[in-house]
Amino acid sequence: MWLLRPVHTRAHSAIAPNDPISLLREGNHLAWLGNWYAAAPLYQKAEEKFHSVGDVENEAYAHIGLIRAQAVQTPSDQVLSALTVELKDQVVTRNVRLRMWGLAQRASTEIDIDSSAAKRDWTEVRDTATKLGDQQWAARADGELGLLAFLNGDTAEAVSLLGKSIFSAYRSGDTASQVRLLSLLGLGFNEEQRYSEALTLFKNAIDTANGNPDSGFPFLAFRGQAAALASLGQLDKATQALGTALNAAQSQNDRVHEADLLIEAGRVAINQSDLAAAATSFRQASRIAHALNLYRDLDEAMFELAKVERQLGKTPAAVRAVQIALKASKRLGERYYLPRDLTALAEIKIVQGKLIEADKLFGEAEDALDSILLNEHSFEESTARAGSMSSTYLEHFRLAVTMGRKERAFQVLERVRGRTVTSKLSMRDQAGARSPRIEQLNGEIASTQLALLHTDDRKRRSGLMEQLLAEERKLAFELNEAGLQRKDTLAPPASLRQVQGALHGDEVLAEYVLDEPHAFCIALSRTAVRIVTLPAGKNRIDNLTKSYLSELKAKGMGKQSAMDLYGLLVEPLLSRFPESHLIISPDGILNSLPFEALRTDVGYLVQSKVISYTPSGNVLWRLRSTEPVRSPQPLLAVGAVEYRLMRALPKTYSPGSITATILRGFSELSGSKLEDLPGSRAEVLAIARIAGPDARLLLGESATETEFKKQDLRRFQVIHIATHATADPQYPDRAALVLAPAPNTADDGLLQLREIMHLSLNADLVTLSACETEVGTNQGEAGVVNLEQAFLIAGARAVVASLWNVEDNSTTTLMKSFYEHLAHHEDKAVALAHAKLDILQKYPDVPPYYWAGFVMVGQGAEQVPFGN
Repeated sequence: MWLLRPVHTRAHSAIAPNDPISLLREGNHLAWLGNWYAAAPLYQKAEEKFHSVGDVENEAYAHIGLIRAQAVQTPSDQVLSALTVELKDQVVTRNVRLRMWGLAQRASTEIDIDSSAAKRDWTEVRDTATKLGDQQWAARADGELGLLAFLNGDTAEAVSLLGKSIFSAYRSGDTASQVRLLSLLGLGFNEEQRYSEALTLFKNAIDTANGNPDSGFPFLAFRGQAAALASLGQLDKATQALGTALNAAQSQNDRVHEADLLIEAGRVAINQSDLAAAATSFRQASRIAHALNLYRDLDEAMFELAKVERQLGKTPAAVRAVQIALKASKRLGERYYLPRDLTALAEIKIVQGKLIEADKLFGEAEDALDSILLNEHSFEESTARAGSMSSTYLEHFRLAVTMGRKERAFQVLERVRGRTVTSKLSMRDQAGARSPRIEQLNGEIASTQLALLHTDDRKRRSGLMEQLLAEERKLAFELNEAGLQRKDTLAPPASLRQVQGALHGDEVLAEYVLDEPHAFCIALSRTAVRIVTLPAGKNRIDNLTKSYLSELKAKGMGKQSAMDLYGLLVEPLLSRFPESHLIISPDGILNSLPFEALRTDVGYLVQSKVISYTPSGNVLWRLRSTEPVRSPQPLLAVGAVEYRLMRALPKTYSPGSITATILRGFSELSGSKLEDLPGSRAEVLAIARIAGPDARLLLGESATETEFKKQDLRRFQVIHIATHATADPQYPDRAALVLAPAPNTADDGLLQLREIMHLSLNADLVTLSACETEVGTNQGEAGVVNLEQAFLIAGARAVVASLWNVEDNSTTTLMKSFYEHLAHHEDKAVALAHAKLDILQKYPDVPPYYWAGFVMVGQGAEQVPFGN
């Protein structure tokens, strides 16, 4: 007789050792909490006692539980065979709940062996649970189906299912699901290189598990935590986390999680430059995976081992490891890792000298990645995912250079660089209205951030930050759900000829690629294409650029560093291309470098070239191939924000000094960090006089986020914002222009990146007269996520943005000059260059800090119909 359905809580605290029902209840309680190690002996005793009394249904239930509990040390094919035998037994087939239990345990094993089979079983579990009204099992099945959707490359469906599952887990108090799902979400953030966000999720998962002494050890959370810590350079903490988890796995004879953790230990060893230790860890993991037929772990371990063997110069061993990994991956049949697999196979073909085959495989890898990116509805996430595959594009680029195929090299680069921005530009008209739920969540986020601005109390801020993360996750879920209602497209990259056709006769586009042992620059003019090999590699350029930027931000001249960088980055290009206008598409750390401030022994580059920037040739082509919409009003300008929520700090402003030290930025969401910007009022008023009587100004009490959003932003040719700003490379969504919060509204005064992208602009120019507005999260070959790109997506044709914490008075001087030149019908890029030259002429010895921080991004080679 069927006596028991899955029990999620204890019936009583004491276990009656001779009562099989009591044993089974306790086993279920522990298993439901993920503590299979403690559940195993209880299932075994219960099975024996049910057998002795002839209770075949409960005996089968306990036996299935025991099989699942022992799966951590038993070859997976044996586990699956045993579970399949049970599922075919008439005792199981005639009892719906018993069959659901068996299917769930088989699916849990299949995830590392055959994801298609796992999907079939979890789908049946969900359907059965739904019919039975068992919401917790249905939610668990949804979560696992979400993971499978992710592995199949359908990230939007994965976010939808995982989001629904985790909300259900919190509503029902299913702590084990909370632990697993938080860990899975954290691993997803790791994949996107959003490590700080991931660490919060892993900490929550570990704390939740530790909050219940009966919970199983949160292996997945510890593994993810170690990976995030290592990626953030906290190697000692990563090693400590792995040590704790490995000790737990070994003490429980949990060979499955031991293999997982050994793989992560190998990755940490790579970060520690200990390749021998890394190879040992990967080999140990592969032996366990091979013994237990764990294809996913075998796949991961062999791919990682192949990388190490290549670095050690053991090419044949690397090829063998890749072949084993590919065989395991093929068995799993998951689309998410297909780009990685095809890339690895292409690498083998290169070693074998089969370059044409390698080129084809790289192309297939990029096609597979495109199909995954189609399902990413977030600008940040799609850029991060493309950036995580930077090595594919970089290796393909190297191959194209080796083969002497200039057009192919350019095509490879453009397929990833600025691709998401280009696609978002092409989809602007599809956005549609925001749902009430999204608007509600935006309001909740604003309220939390407003509270952060009001307090410096550490404990209070910690709680608010936790709340903010939870609200941001809910918003991401709702935005994803909204994205499922439309069909997104990835805009095809422009061809080499199309981009060349968009260039003017006096322009050269320079796309940099940082690589070792040499970096490259693809240089295009209307009539010529060259792939220039630079006389240094990524490491030297990175170190030299860091040194120079440090000198600049310390208000030094950095003359030698500027000359060295000129020799490495610019001289090899200009010796071949004499054009007067240089359009830079930077890579890596070069996104932070003002090329204008590089110099020869006779002067700065800005004194001989007009320089502007673009995320990619594709973005430039898209902007130039779209006819501008002439807006009726010349200017919307915001300034003189009254930061009255913040405590007043000492000011060192001196109206007549070029070296005033009031900076337009702040390091965190804390009201006490903000100062007034005295120069911003004079700056905005001066620009308004140049623009004419139809200019619209938001000053003082009117300079609020609410008032800004009320404007019909499509009506303005130029939008100028002179405020504080915050850049957050760890949380790119939070980058913001800091206006004032209006009384009695839900706005927090923070005009953030995620909000900016949904504005509707027709502006020829947006000027962000604030700090670090071009600083953002670097996503490798996919570029940078920052405020400047958000305004391009919103419809701006060009954006003036800052590279560092600009200073108030010199910024005002530069901006007045810039707009005066615009009013004289100079191109935008020319006007900014001339404004910088004006400062240099007036103050010949002024450090670049005071004039080089602002850069022109986008379509700079056109005039603005501006001024009287």
